[in-house]
Amino acid sequence: MSRSLNTSKSKSTEKSDFKLVAAIDFGTTFSGYAFSSKDDYKSNPLLVYAMVWPNEVYQASKTSTTILLDADKKFHSFGFQAETDYASLAQDDKHSDWYYFRRFKMVLYENVNIDMDMMLKDETGKEMLALDVFSAAIRYLKTNLLDMCKRQHYLFNGDQIRWILTVPALWNDRAKLFMRQAANQAGISQGQLEVALEPEAASLYCIEWMKRETSFDLEKGEKVLVLDAGGGTVDIAIHQIKENGRIQELHRANGGDWGGTKVDQEFKQLLIDIVGNQVFEEFKLKYHNDYMDLFRDFEVAKRRDFSVAATGKVPIRLPGTVNELCKEINNKGINEIVSINNTFINHIELKRDKLLIDISIFKKLFEKTINEIKRHLQELYKKSDIKGIRTIFMVGGFSCCHLLYDCIQKEFPSVRVKVPIDPVLAVIKGSVIYGQRPEIFSSRISVYTYGIETTEPFDRKEHPASKKMSEAIDGKYHCDKIFCIHVKEGETVTLGSSVRKTYKTIDPNQTGMDFKLYATKKNNPKFTDEPGSFYVGKLKVDLSRIIPGKNKAREVEVELIYGGTELEAVARDTKAGREFRGNFVLGSRTRKVSHKKE
Repeated sequence: MSRSLNTSKSKSTEKSDFKLVAAIDFGTTFSGYAFSSKDDYKSNPLLVYAMVWPNEVYQASKTSTTILLDADKKFHSFGFQAETDYASLAQDDKHSDWYYFRRFKMVLYENVNIDMDMMLKDETGKEMLALDVFSAAIRYLKTNLLDMCKRQHYLFNGDQIRWILTVPALWNDRAKLFMRQAANQAGISQGQLEVALEPEAASLYCIEWMKRETSFDLEKGEKVLVLDAGGGTVDIAIHQIKENGRIQELHRANGGDWGGTKVDQEFKQLLIDIVGNQVFEEFKLKYHNDYMDLFRDFEVAKRRDFSVAATGKVPIRLPGTVNELCKEINNKGINEIVSINNTFINHIELKRDKLLIDISIFKKLFEKTINEIKRHLQELYKKSDIKGIRTIFMVGGFSCCHLLYDCIQKEFPSVRVKVPIDPVLAVIKGSVIYGQRPEIFSSRISVYTYGIETTEPFDRKEHPASKKMSEAIDGKYHCDKIFCIHVKEGETVTLGSSVRKTYKTIDPNQTGMDFKLYATKKNNPKFTDEPGSFYVGKLKVDLSRIIPGKNKAREVEVELIYGGTELEAVARDTKAGREFRGNFVLGSRTRKVSHKKE
């Protein structure tokens, strides 16, 4: 293939023939959904309906991201119900053949080689196709949402619904493609689905909330930082308010895996340090319902306000089964174990059903995670392109933690730090607002350098011998794996802007092209197999109906459309003008991909 010079154009991506926006927030720890009609939005953008999920400890804005499938890998239950059902199976020792997945979303952040064949391990190590697990969860939430719509008398045809699926801004394009294909498998058609970036959705909600529910209003030109602290990750976005209420991204999406589950892991380790690993694992396996109740109670304790009490103890309800297992396995109860441990003596004790933990020890569970967030924000504030931020919005479940809020407020005393009402729902309600007006983000910063893998005539002065293709075509040798750049990392791309390049077949008998998209953090990559470069997906184009040009070559113009939350692609027959429009497709594991996290 060969390439042409760049050309650009603007393209509207808005579709207005919908009556309802239905959004699914698929979180690491908790998931939920919300919806609103066009009329609701016109009346009040904050008029968004969300499900309230009951559990044994509290009424929740979301349910747990937990799914249970039977021995035949058929869906059984989701959320809090799945936790209860699995606990019953475990109590009767009937759980071993069932598939039980919790907090599995993080695999898409941690795995750099995501594909359609990727397997997912459940809590006991059994494997299932990841796509089947994700799609079953999305299908449940979709069905549940539609049932709630009917109960609320929101009766619309399926093709009148615009679906929104939230994803972290930190995710790469392979993870986004995976979620799109999981949603498609769950019965949501490609043309009706939009992907919303979680901190962007939260930003929209917070801006509307400030405008309508507080005495503050954000002025044109004002810069805001959105800290979306969820269960798995902390996503940070920096935006500026433009004319007509539109929003411009000022700095590329950033953050890290410093979500609330890191604190859960610290609490888990504290329990293991007290009772021992054997007791803890037996407790988790044999008394799973008690185990879930313990961590639900800890979730409530994480949100306590400690500003009025520097000393004292934090009570956590501890099921009696833990102490019984301690006596059975260790021949000692918890208080006896603590009394001979210099770290815990006088700092931790069991009184009836309460494990009383010194505030100083309890705060240490948060220290490492909160310090990571603080250090990242300190580095971020040194950058010249984001100076002048006057407002920080804190959203997500972990933003309900007073220790995190107090740290941010103390670190940035000249900035107003705002937590909206029910920050847990900021992303899901904001994603509904985004679905009503996806063109509101006028531009974004490209997180990666994107390009198409191509070939070009081999030049021994420019190309390494290892890249020389083994067979000549029409007497010419070509260089393989050329990274043909379309857009560079750090570039500002306006909504709907595009880059076109023309590619030619090198084989006169070629009747199809696979346009393989690659991405990297490097600014000027030369080859697609360089360290740090990774395969995103491909666009297949049938060339059988395209008329060959000179030298029997067929020409296809590829247009990559940027500025949205996902890449769109158009392949165009340069002779007849026929178009092949669509998104890149994530393939099966047919090749190794080189990708090193940077």
